[in-house]
Amino acid sequence: MKLTLFYAPRTRSFSALWLLEELGEKYQIESFDIESGRHKEFDYLALNPMGKVPLVLHGDVPVAELGAVAIYLSDAYPKAQLCPSMQEPLRSEYLRWIFFSSAIMEPAFVQKMYEWDIPAKSIAWGSFDQMLDVVTQAVSDNKWLVGDTFSSADVLVGSTLRFGQMLGVIPKEGAVQEYILRLKKREAFIRAAEIEVTESARFPPKK
Repeated sequence: MKLTLFYAPRTRSFSALWLLEELGEKYQIESFDIESGRHKEFDYLALNPMGKVPLVLHGDVPVAELGAVAIYLSDAYPKAQLCPSMQEPLRSEYLRWIFFSSAIMEPAFVQKMYEWDIPAKSIAWGSFDQMLDVVTQAVSDNKWLVGDTFSSADVLVGSTLRFGQMLGVIPKEGAVQEYILRLKKREAFIRAAEIEVTESARFPPKK
């Protein structure tokens, strides 16, 4: 089935771009400047009512939200071996990390950046420090997040950590930095990064 990625440079849609490169399947990219408002137009909102990127079309099926995109595509293309099957014990660990990136890491980043003083017991993500401790321990113990095998969970968590470094909230040292460097050596990541550079040049940030 035809795969189409709706993508905007310098956004979270890089994660989906990298994931598609890891799949090794042919896909079409519909790239646009996030400042253009393309993602808020009627036809786009009909596919993703939140009007966000990324969005993937698998044939005529729209898939939005990064966690859903990762699970859906990894299951749809098992040849890429980006996820444990439903029968494997590591499936639950895989799913936990898939949702960890958006449900725990992203709000923890915002908490850190804006210096929110919120009791950990009153918020779903606990705290920034707890989040970072959990991630650091995970990438210290293993090469990848789910056992000894790279998965789409590494794409999501790795992309989020990389973004956190850009924001200045994730340290560029220690086990987390070593994990990010391992990810950046992957051929699919390198290809995605090259596409990102090309598309960014097409739509340079407005001054």
